[in-house]
Amino acid sequence: MKDAPKHRIPQPLADEFVATQKQGTLAAQVAGGFPQMTLLPFVRTGDLIELHCVQADPTFRALKENPKVAFLVSEYLSVFPSRWADPEDGGRGSTVYRAVNFECHATWDTTPDAVAAALTKLLSVYEPGAPKGHITDGPVYGARLRQLASVKLTIVSTQAKFKIGPAGAEETARRANVARELRRRDQPGDANAAHWIDHYNSLRGPDGSWSV
Repeated sequence: MKDAPKHRIPQPLADEFVATQKQGTLAAQVAGGFPQMTLLPFVRTGDLIELHCVQADPTFRALKENPKVAFLVSEYLSVFPSRWADPEDGGRGSTVYRAVNFECHATWDTTPDAVAAALTKLLSVYEPGAPKGHITDGPVYGARLRQLASVKLTIVSTQAKFKIGPAGAEETARRANVARELRRRDQPGDANAAHWIDHYNSLRGPDGSWSV
């Protein structure tokens, strides 16, 4: 993502967003090849992201050759027309989204016990208290475990970019107007987008500083 200072977000707010998300996009590339990407559920703890891949996935094959990967956690919210931000400027329309990109170093393990442990941890987050939430090697899961890999991503750097209404400290009133118009339009996603625009607007001071 292009770094845009007006769309930067404090790290605590980026972490808060990532903690609410259940899926991200893993991207890997080998020299001379096209980038490979796949959508995966994940668990993040500090500087570690844990997930699992199908061994036959081209993305997994790519990360084995080049363990320098990216993991994007993003959420598209809505889109608004220019006139809501500035009726005299036709270039103010924009999408509304939140995105955090992690540059990572990947390691992996294809042993059944490692994959079973990764899946058990994933289930503890996605299906807490599930009666069949403990995965072990054996007749029920064994064949499937051997098709998968446990992948751990050590975060090297993080870039957070939130496009949440007209950018800039001086745009408080215009952001509020975009939120009002989104609620009035009330297309799918608009109410949620308006909520987050107002929420982040409330955390910014007139000088652009964040209250977090």
